[in-house]
Amino acid sequence: MKVLLTNDDGYTAKGIRALARAVADRGHDVVIVAPERQRSAASHAVTLHKPLRLKRDENAEEDRIEVYYTSGTPADSAMLGVLEVAPDCDIIISGINSGPNLGEDTIYSGTVAAAVEGALIGKRAISVSLADFLFDDYELAAAFTAGLAQQFVKMNLPSGVVINVNVPPIGIDEYKGFLIAPLGTRKYKDVLQKRTDPRGQEFFWIAGDIIRNHSEVGTDNAAIADGMISITPLVLNLTAFEQLEMMKFDDPLQ
Repeated sequence: MKVLLTNDDGYTAKGIRALARAVADRGHDVVIVAPERQRSAASHAVTLHKPLRLKRDENAEEDRIEVYYTSGTPADSAMLGVLEVAPDCDIIISGINSGPNLGEDTIYSGTVAAAVEGALIGKRAISVSLADFLFDDYELAAAFTAGLAQQFVKMNLPSGVVINVNVPPIGIDEYKGFLIAPLGTRKYKDVLQKRTDPRGQEFFWIAGDIIRNHSEVGTDNAAIADGMISITPLVLNLTAFEQLEMMKFDDPLQ
């Protein structure tokens, strides 16, 4: 199996390197194509108005692992990886992200967007995140994802399905299992914060404290809260099919 890895934390990030090693240790060939720098929350942005650069980092390569970095976004990196560097890859995995990608946060996530781009091109795709910004033990996330990828490439699923994985901040010896779950709700307070710089000029900081909703039993949020890995299948067609027949309008121009 040939595995293409990308992320939004940059090609030197600890998460992508741990995942590369875990996949290679199972006897698979790995190609990393990732941004040259941190590009978190880039969502599905692509570079249209300037050249994209792609370079190989031979100094960072290991047995069964090739490494490339790009000047673009996570989605750019996935596109370059699938169409240029490793068109023969069996699956694309985006991650391991530092921090969760749960609920509505998946909309903003560069990690998820890179996997979605791979799926749009026609590849099996997984996005994986370690659900804590400070915890940096990627052993469980890497081992679980490497094993999941082997199963996913053999599954008879329709094209365009992305598996979004979130791993709780625990050691591999604390593993409690996984839950296949829908997205939950992620709400924040004080999202737009107005501040003043040392020169008295106003500026804004997009941040905020999360309001967790652990009462949503059976969701990805609940799985992480219970110390379990969450697996959520995502589809690319955003049509609200249940509402198609419900939406009745008079002709607005009559």
